[in-house]
Amino acid sequence: MSNEEIKNLHLDSYHRSNFFIGGEWVAPNSKSVIEIISPSTQNKIGQVPDANAVDIDLAVKAASAAFNKKNSWSTWPVAERTKVMRKFADILEAKHQELSILYAHELGRPYKPTVSRPSRPAELVRYYADLAEQIELDQVRPIPALQNPGSVKSSSVKLESRGVTAVIVPYNGTLEMGMFKIGPTLALGGTVVLKPSPQSPLEGYVFAEAAIEAGFPAGVINVLPGSREAGEALVAHGEVGIVGFTGSTATGKAIAKTCAESFTPTILELGGKSAAVLLEDVDVTTFAKNLPYLGFTFTGQNCFIHSRVVVNKNRYAEVLEAICESASTIKVGDPFEDQTHNGPLISQAHRDKVESYIASGISEGARVAFGGNRPENLDKGWYLNPTIFADATNQMRISREEIFGPVISVIKAENDQAAIDIANDSEFGLAGSVWANDEVHAREVADQIDTGSIGINCFGFNTSAPFGGRKNSGIGTELGLEGFLAYAKYKSTHYSH
Repeated sequence: MSNEEIKNLHLDSYHRSNFFIGGEWVAPNSKSVIEIISPSTQNKIGQVPDANAVDIDLAVKAASAAFNKKNSWSTWPVAERTKVMRKFADILEAKHQELSILYAHELGRPYKPTVSRPSRPAELVRYYADLAEQIELDQVRPIPALQNPGSVKSSSVKLESRGVTAVIVPYNGTLEMGMFKIGPTLALGGTVVLKPSPQSPLEGYVFAEAAIEAGFPAGVINVLPGSREAGEALVAHGEVGIVGFTGSTATGKAIAKTCAESFTPTILELGGKSAAVLLEDVDVTTFAKNLPYLGFTFTGQNCFIHSRVVVNKNRYAEVLEAICESASTIKVGDPFEDQTHNGPLISQAHRDKVESYIASGISEGARVAFGGNRPENLDKGWYLNPTIFADATNQMRISREEIFGPVISVIKAENDQAAIDIANDSEFGLAGSVWANDEVHAREVADQIDTGSIGINCFGFNTSAPFGGRKNSGIGTELGLEGFLAYAKYKSTHYSH
C-alpha cells in the first residue's frame, strides 16, 4: 500500500459527536465543538464536542458509581482485572497502524513506527498488569521486637484504589502519558475519567473503542475531550480521588492550588529545560549520533528533551561542528514520508511562539549556528527547521524557559564544576544526561545534578524506574513500582492475636 493510500485510511472516523460515559456513547450537553486542524496541511480533518462542566459532572459520577457499586471492578480479584487489562493491551496493539496514521494527521508526528511508537500504550498496560500480580495488595506486617508492649499483636496493610482518577494529558502523548496514570488505576481497581487535550482529542476515542472491546464494566473508563472549562471542572470535582496531570508548569500550579482546597492528591509531571553535560573526554561521535532524538524528538515538543547542551570549553568548537552536522541529517517534512524525522509543530500559534524565542536568542547575542528558519520547500504546514544556538549563555531566555520546539542552546563551561552549576541553575529538574568516556567520573558528575532522572552516555527512560520532576518540573512519581504505589492508598488493620 502506498503512503498516499495509507493517508486516506480511517479519515471517516475523525468526526465524532458523542462522549464515552458510563459505558455508552452519550450526546454532549455542551454546544461547543473542537475543530481539528492538520498541522501538516492546515486543513480541517475532524471535529469533536468540547465538554463543559455538566458533561464532566456526568462522567465523574459515572466513574464514581462504577467504583462504589456492589461487586464493582474494585472488588474483582486481581487476576480477573489483569485478564481484562491484557486483552485491552492486545486490542490497542492491534490498532498500531490506525494510531500511527492518526498521530501523523492529528499531530504531524511521523508515521513510521520507530518514531510514532504506537505499541507503547499496550506495553504500559501489560507492565502494570504484571506489577499488580507481583505485589501483595494485602500484606502482613510483623511487630518490631523493640515495640512497646500493647494489645496489638499483628497487623496487615492493604493497598486500595483511591477511586476515580482524573487523567489530563497534553497533545504530545495522550495514550502513552495517559497510561502512566491509567495503568496503575486499573490495576488497583480504580476508575478513570480521561480528558485528552483539545489539540489531540481523537486518540481518546480509539482508547474508548478498545475499552469497549476489552470488556471493562460500564463506567470504569470514561473519555471526553475538552478545553479549559472541562479541565477546571474535572480537577475541582468532589468525587475525584486523585488527579494525574502532564502539561505546563503554569497549569500544574493552578491544579495544585485547586486540589489543595480539598486535599485531593495530585501527580504533576510538568515542564523541563534539561541539560546534556559533555565532559572534556566526551566521545563526540556518540553524542552527535544521539542528537536527533535527544534534542529534537517530536520536533522538540517533548518535556523530556535536552534543550541545553553544556560543553567543556576545550571541546566546544568540535562539539558544535559535530552537532550541526548531525542536525543537517534531520529530514523535516510530510509525516507520511519514510525519511521524515521531524514533522510540523502543532499549530500556527505555537510555531509563532517558538520563532519568537529564536528572535529573542538573536537579540540577546546568541548566534544561530544551524537552522532558525522554515524549510523553503514546504508551502503548507507549520514546519520549522532544527535550530542550534552557539555562544549562548545560561542567562538567556532560550536557555531558561521551556520553548517546546526544535531549539537547542549550546553553552560553554570552564570545567566540570561550572558545567554542574550551569545544569543546576534552572527552575526545572526533570531529566538530563552526562557524556564522557570515563563512566565512573560521569556518574560522579551526574550525582551532583539536581534532576529526577539522568542518563550516562544515553537518552531515554526505563518503564520500571520512577519518573518524576523536581522544582518546577512537578511533584510525585510515575512509572516503576513507585508510580504504581502513587495511585494507591493504604489501610492498616491491627489484630490482638
